[in-house]
Amino acid sequence: MKEVGEIGQLPWLEIKLPKEAIEFLWDTVSHTDSHTDARNGLVGNISKSDFMLDKDDWFFKNTLEGWCNTMFFKEWTNYYGVYVAKILPPPVFELNGFWVNYQKQHEFNPPHSHASYYSFVVFMKIPTHWQEQHALPMSEGSATPCASDFTFLLPYQSEGIRSHRIKLSPEYEGRMLLFPSWLTHQVYPFYGTEEERITVSGNIERAESS
Repeated sequence: MKEVGEIGQLPWLEIKLPKEAIEFLWDTVSHTDSHTDARNGLVGNISKSDFMLDKDDWFFKNTLEGWCNTMFFKEWTNYYGVYVAKILPPPVFELNGFWVNYQKQHEFNPPHSHASYYSFVVFMKIPTHWQEQHALPMSEGSATPCASDFTFLLPYQSEGIRSHRIKLSPEYEGRMLLFPSWLTHQVYPFYGTEEERITVSGNIERAESS
């Protein structure tokens, strides 16, 4: 596990996806005939997860690939090895796993990481607002209210693990988090609605030939 040396050096990207990317994802989600149950391969304590097919590699080529390169070259050693010293080939990435989660109230994802290179989550539908969730009786008196939050758990110097909570609301719909797969994360349950939270997630590998 890597360590985050400075709190400002957050090891993920937050991206507002363009309209055409979100439309592609909704269209893919709606074609349930190509889906298979993904729950046995995932840690989520949720009632429905389906694998998806990235038709013609559209989402990878038009969205993920460029942002993976951005993430990769954020690290100076990667940029130096490829473009300055020229001792490393440019990275080659590929999508390896693509699924949609339907989270109902009370359901959750426990702390976990992924066995891949990069991972991502796209927030498609968020039926609750963090302010209302944090004001629930069980949360409002807490020093760390976290109902409905998406949370990264960061290894941080001598302080051990510290959390970075991403407070979700409908305004967050259409945003993607791209992060190293080693980074532990979790999703807290939300309450007070029968609507589902819908997210699209996946894993990205770095090809061995690179």
